[in-house]
Amino acid sequence: MNLDAMVLRAMLRLARRRQDADEAEIALRVGEGPHAIRAALRRLDGLGLVERRPRGAPRLTMAGLALALALLPKGHRAAQPTMRAPRAA
Repeated sequence: MNLDAMVLRAMLRLARRRQDADEAEIALRVGEGPHAIRAALRRLDGLGLVERRPRGAPRLTMAGLALALALLPKGHRAAQPTMRAPRAA
């Protein structure tokens, strides 16, 4: 998996915990240095997947959220509700 995808997934994990996705938190989860994380965030911002703000941590856009969810392994995705047949009385 490439660094950009790993950054998206790390940002998704942080968002689920309602934590800011600052560079230090992302670097901790991805295992790369701050320079590599900043470069990945710039690329993702250029693709419209991340919103970088002057003050505050970067955030996933709706497109970034959708892609991060699509990158999850099948076992980690939310289970789809199944339709049950009505029971006979």
